[in-house]
Amino acid sequence: MKLFKYDNWELSISEEALCIKAFAVLFKRDRTVNKDRAKQELGFIYFAYDPRSDYMYIVDEQERIDIIKEQEGLDSKWHPDKSVLEAIEVYKSLTQTTSSLLLEDTRFAIAGVRKFLRDLDLSIEDEKGKPKYTINTVISAINQIPDLSEKLRKAEEALNKELEENGKMRGQKQKKLFEDGLMLNK
Repeated sequence: MKLFKYDNWELSISEEALCIKAFAVLFKRDRTVNKDRAKQELGFIYFAYDPRSDYMYIVDEQERIDIIKEQEGLDSKWHPDKSVLEAIEVYKSLTQTTSSLLLEDTRFAIAGVRKFLRDLDLSIEDEKGKPKYTINTVISAINQIPDLSEKLRKAEEALNKELEENGKMRGQKQKKLFEDGLMLNK
């Protein structure tokens, strides 16, 4: 799903996004001509929760949110209100796939490996007085990093392809009568 479109050097909210109630609420409540607040809020949602976002390497959600607010020009006192939180949940459900969940887990595991390597203390000994971590263990872990990086890159590419294909399928699919749960007046 694309929240934005870029046309003629102008960033605007996509028609597809405006057809979804949670995003339309953010758009309609913004009374400014350029819809700057809506763009900022939808941009926040994209950067914080889209699995393809450049910020997804930050696995701690609160840290990612704080960095996005700072980098993308949101006021540091700004917090998602009820409407933004609802739009976040809708967006997460629209972009969530098995691949995205596995990629998220992989990023979390890689962050754990990074923390292990950063906190590694070769002077720690086990109960028998032998080094807890041997040089061979450390070298083995370091040698696996390029393989992990390559697998992460491939997983990201697969996810991008899957989301693109899902978006095309959703865009070409015709809805059935009452699929949205609409009911006629009784």
